[in-house]
Amino acid sequence: MAEFNTDEIIASHGYVVFDCTLPEQIESMAKYSTVLICNSGTAVIEINMLEYTVDANACVLVPPAMIVRAKYVSDDFSATMLQTSQETSMSSFIGLETEMFNVIYCDPCFTISDRRELTLMHNMLDNLRIFMQLPASSHKKDFIYGSIHCIFIVVYDIRLRMTLNAPPHNATYTSADNYFRRFLGLIKENCRTHHDVAFYADKLHITPKYLNEISRKKAHFTAKEIITQFIVTLIKRELLISGNSVQRIAYDYNFCDQSSLGKFFKKATGMSPIAYRRTR
Repeated sequence: MAEFNTDEIIASHGYVVFDCTLPEQIESMAKYSTVLICNSGTAVIEINMLEYTVDANACVLVPPAMIVRAKYVSDDFSATMLQTSQETSMSSFIGLETEMFNVIYCDPCFTISDRRELTLMHNMLDNLRIFMQLPASSHKKDFIYGSIHCIFIVVYDIRLRMTLNAPPHNATYTSADNYFRRFLGLIKENCRTHHDVAFYADKLHITPKYLNEISRKKAHFTAKEIITQFIVTLIKRELLISGNSVQRIAYDYNFCDQSSLGKFFKKATGMSPIAYRRTR
């Protein structure tokens, strides 16, 4: 593959798609949310101390903060990798049911046996790769978030069919996993009316401090930052799609007035709601 700095590209675009052949590239997966599809060869990797063999047509899904190590990589190993920033991942997941992640991440490594599904996955990754090389677009984030959203829908469908056809599997989740999963579900249900961490901590029957610790561990963001990202993403869609006035959006999202929404939105995005709408 060509020499480039993945961190710089992710900082600029929110994601990167590239071909990898070297063990050290595989070991960097835990830094970002990652989707990897093996094209050829074999690798043996550890994810949170569990060992997996990755062969041709295998798909590996790794959320950030996982401990990942490559124990062996064959000389002919080749894979296509998508890595996404936390903001991109979070924004792409808006609209996905919380239960989908139980299915998607129940086993981080699986084989895509249907050639049509494999082709579809490669095509979606290639589209993101091509888009990354195109001139700047006013709808850049819409395309990126929508494309990655669709990738996870396809992965969910594949995993769901495999789960239904497989013997019962008892996935083990830590209490922090369960709290974080429930936290994301509560945000989706309540973020229009509740913006404060204390509300969600109370619903989970834990302290705000502990919820922040869980959020930092699982997503490298505070609970407040995660709530804010959800709200901002939804407001952006309102500004682009609904045609509602900023005043109406402020009312719908439980801000005391248009000015409060404007200050919140500008702090998170660097521009006012009206300026954001005009740039699109």
